[in-house]
Amino acid sequence: MLDSEGNSMNLGSLCQNSQPPKSRSNYQQPQLYQKDRGVYIIPIKSRVAGIPVIDVKFNDRYIFEMMLDTGASEIVITQAMAKKLKVKHEGTIWASTPSHSRVAMSAGYVYSVGVSDISQKSPLVITAPTMDMGLLGQSFFSGYDMTIKSDVIEFRER
Repeated sequence: MLDSEGNSMNLGSLCQNSQPPKSRSNYQQPQLYQKDRGVYIIPIKSRVAGIPVIDVKFNDRYIFEMMLDTGASEIVITQAMAKKLKVKHEGTIWASTPSHSRVAMSAGYVYSVGVSDISQKSPLVITAPTMDMGLLGQSFFSGYDMTIKSDVIEFRER
């Protein structure tokens, strides 16, 4: 039997007179479950209005809690994050939000953004003028199939 992590468990002590199967010419050892390559499991730290909050690393140095927002197109950071990361804003974009149809936001680039072993170099980030927590949007995870569970998020490479 395998546990929830895919590790083999010996349950022989539960069965009387249990012995391994006798050798037969067509018998093959069962393959142990192995975690798929290209699967990244990220713990959910909390939730805000049902949206998972995870740790996201910027510039290989700074870790911020961000909401994993499947409805956000881009990576959106707060003004405090932009200041800490020293983002050089290169332009303005017009964005639609749930509360406003057109909002001007500054856009720039950071060295890197990463979650677990997934990382992007030089991604565009948008600085929101009034947000308290950043959003990790589809521009980061669009190359992955994602499963949101109760306590973790699984990213699978496509």
